Amino acid sequence: MRLHFETVGMGPPLVLQTGGAGDGSMWRDAGYVGPLSSSHQCILLDHRGHGQSDRPRAPEAHSMPRYALDIVELLDHLGVQRSAFWGYSQGWMVGLAVAALHSERLTGLLGTGGIETPDRVQNAAETIEGAQALRIHGWQPEIYQSEPAGIPAWFQHHFDITDPEMAALWLEREAEWDLWSHLASVAVPVQMFVGDLEDPEHLNDRAAELMPNAAIRRLAGLDHVGAFIRSDLVLPTAMEFLSRVSDR
Repeated sequence: MRLHFETVGMGPPLVLQTGGAGDGSMWRDAGYVGPLSSSHQCILLDHRGHGQSDRPRAPEAHSMPRYALDIVELLDHLGVQRSAFWGYSQGWMVGLAVAALHSERLTGLLGTGGIETPDRVQNAAETIEGAQALRIHGWQPEIYQSEPAGIPAWFQHHFDITDPEMAALWLEREAEWDLWSHLASVAVPVQMFVGDLEDPEHLNDRAAELMPNAAIRRLAGLDHVGAFIRSDLVLPTAMEFLSRVSDR
């Protein structure tokens, strides 16, 4: 496996990872990299199956522990002992896996996006259904935003360039990962951002209660895509959080 990444800026390290669609350049497109790189070394990762990284077709190459280990190996490659991590969408789930399985490698964790239901049967059914839909229909942005016409062209481009099979494999293996059973072991500081429209059941609030050191900021009137593209709303909170947790 070859993983592509780039680094921007100087300072405490911060790994940035997106989700089922897109690659590390999404963080630049959404306006995060400029402000963040003024105080941190931003590590923009094309996670496996995305961007310029390799695209393994074997199902076992897409388990959540394997994705988490990619982050550990990336840090090893860079000679970084501990880093902050910010994940969007499924990348946020990877961050939680790293925090649960390799907590010694993180200084803090930021996550943007909703958290899956604790009902494992329901979650497995939904993720398998999502994988099947990707294989049949490809990307359907309307699933992720209540007003598809509002998706910026740069965001749509990231859907267009992503192999749906990579996301389908991810979803199938994610169904095997019991996120909720690991939340109590996430001891690193956590800052969540979630759009109100993507989390009507307040599952993120329930998850925050299970983690010893977690805070949540809900973004009124925003959905899954909107919560990411409105970097202006979340960066002040994120940068204050990073200033507290990052190794100097």
